[in-house]
Amino acid sequence: MPHSTVPRTGSAAPDVPAQERQQQFRRVMGELAGGVTVLTTMSPCGPVGMTTSAVTSLSLDPLLVLACLANHSGTLALIREHGAFAVNILAVTMAHTSQVFAEKPLMERFAGVPYHYQDTVPILDEAVAAVTCRVHATHPGGDHTILIGTVTTTATHGSGDPLLRHRGTYRRLA
Repeated sequence: MPHSTVPRTGSAAPDVPAQERQQQFRRVMGELAGGVTVLTTMSPCGPVGMTTSAVTSLSLDPLLVLACLANHSGTLALIREHGAFAVNILAVTMAHTSQVFAEKPLMERFAGVPYHYQDTVPILDEAVAAVTCRVHATHPGGDHTILIGTVTTTATHGSGDPLLRHRGTYRRLA
């Protein structure tokens, strides 16, 4: 059986405090570069959304996407209530938009951000691409909820490169 010669830089040993294990886990998973997206939906007061990189395609038959959202997320609650959402794949020029949707209060995130509607959900005009979805299922996943959406529409909005996140920093394709 092959063995690794790569030096170990951390441990998930049970005698290590939980907070330290969580920080090590974040550092390790930060090595996995991911696309940056904004999930959007509608609320009774208007459009809402949040930044996330925990999004992936799940199935081609049927067309499904998977996203993971913190259990306490206001956007998650509104997605469940509305029953539909969009995954907006951010362009490399949209790092500021990513920060706005990650940090501003929920009802202030769309201020100054151009968007239009598709299938009852907001789509960011400057996104590289977007898919709209109906909520298919949700599943518990520790302190997050796994959200599965049935894709209703897909669209590309340009030829720009996607925004990436790696080691806690925004990146671009070389």
